[in-house]
Amino acid sequence: MGAERANGAGVEIARMLATLAYVLAGTAAGIAGLGALPRVLAGDKGPHRAASIQEAERRLGARILLPGYYPERLAWPPAEIHVAGGRHGSVRLAFAARDDGGAGLELIAAVEAGEEIAPALLADRTVLAARPTVVGGHPATLASVLVEGAPWQELSWTVNGRPVVLRTQGDLDELVRIARSLHGVSGR
Repeated sequence: MGAERANGAGVEIARMLATLAYVLAGTAAGIAGLGALPRVLAGDKGPHRAASIQEAERRLGARILLPGYYPERLAWPPAEIHVAGGRHGSVRLAFAARDDGGAGLELIAAVEAGEEIAPALLADRTVLAARPTVVGGHPATLASVLVEGAPWQELSWTVNGRPVVLRTQGDLDELVRIARSLHGVSGR
């Protein structure tokens, strides 16, 4: 009789612990949902960091445009990846120089033809001077800009109907060579 009572108490404690676990899990899920509710209602579309190009592509629901020519002086993978604009939005890839101090490179692009680049990815930018040019036979604009107070050379044009901005603090010839290598969706 004492063994049955001890066994019954063990079963009751197991039920109480299971109920407690369900209540805690439900509470945590509810709090997470309530925390996300303002972003959902406001239509928060970034920018958000992504850990990899593959993660950014999953978030955006599209392939990211990458250059066919990639200088050895730049480190791979990108040092920073930001997505904005929600599904089929835009991406900003920041590439650092391998020598830790040289000029970096930024590639900012919409992932779908006919869409604009999400303004959040172009924030804190002041155009100092701009002139028309051509990239691969397509009209483009070459501009001197300040990004968060730092000077950059910026080339903007469209690739297969997708707006693209390529920036460098380094060699303009290299920037043009990279731009000419952007000719559609990479087949990684």
